[in-house]
Amino acid sequence: MQKLHIISIQKEYLDIVAYQLFDIFGDKLELLPITLQQLTMETVSEEDLVLLSKEVLRGITSPFIPETCVVIVANREVNIAAAEKLSALQGSQRILIINDTVEHGEETAVSLKTIFYEHSYRVYDPADTVPSDIDWIVTPGEIALVPAGFPNVIDIGPRTLDYLTIDQIASQLDASMSDTVLMNRYFRSQVTIAGKRKSKEEEHPSGDRQPGNPSVGLRAAQAITLDPEEIESIQKKIERTGFLDESLVILSIYKEGKDAFEQLGRAKVKDRLLERGIRLSDQQLRVRLETMQDEQLIHARIGRGGTRIAEKGEAFLELFRNLNK
Repeated sequence: MQKLHIISIQKEYLDIVAYQLFDIFGDKLELLPITLQQLTMETVSEEDLVLLSKEVLRGITSPFIPETCVVIVANREVNIAAAEKLSALQGSQRILIINDTVEHGEETAVSLKTIFYEHSYRVYDPADTVPSDIDWIVTPGEIALVPAGFPNVIDIGPRTLDYLTIDQIASQLDASMSDTVLMNRYFRSQVTIAGKRKSKEEEHPSGDRQPGNPSVGLRAAQAITLDPEEIESIQKKIERTGFLDESLVILSIYKEGKDAFEQLGRAKVKDRLLERGIRLSDQQLRVRLETMQDEQLIHARIGRGGTRIAEKGEAFLELFRNLNK
């Protein structure tokens, strides 16, 4: 399987991109996300693909990347699946964009203007005060940077890779993928990220700083259902290699990691099991993970970045949570 190295300065952005790419290319590529600080001369091999988060990284990383490697620079775009609140705004609104840098704010403003063209946009400069003649503040996942006291705030979540970047990656694959399949998977990845973010908002409604939510929130639909025979079969196979309760805790750790866009390797999982009073050896954990992977409850295709829970695993976990309420 081909390898795609994703190199970024910021880990938070790296995690989101890795999860988006897993939704699109999880059966085509081994994804290896690393921060710039983790990059060494041995990281990238001659036949690997490389995705850089910014053009500025091309020069910095060039000594570490063989000349034969295809290097793609990522472009980011507003996640339209997470912008339903903007879709509900009526008339022409005066919108202030707040991002982590003015440069990123300007990129976000350009993206929004091409989609929601009826509104006017300005970019916030931290050196200035918040203008008084605006109707809404919009931020792409940087809610902590929004000054307190302004009621009309919309967080559209972090920007994701744009379709052009996805198409560039697809063109380098050994295994071909039709345009229709690629487009459908791209939209799925946006809905997945938007849905997880929405679930967080619903779990912590006090964090929503926008009164009078103008639209119905997007919910991530549970696509997998399990009948009683499937549940019993999975349960028996898990119990043959360990305690069911331990495996449920492992699944819940991966679910928490997925919701936080966090990649979890075995070492992190062991640490979090210890925090819950469960001590497993490397061999014991490996056996439990192999069983769950055989049952398609987890996916282990994010290279050294770790493993993540599958939709089937989420459905299985949710079932047992409901039974024990």
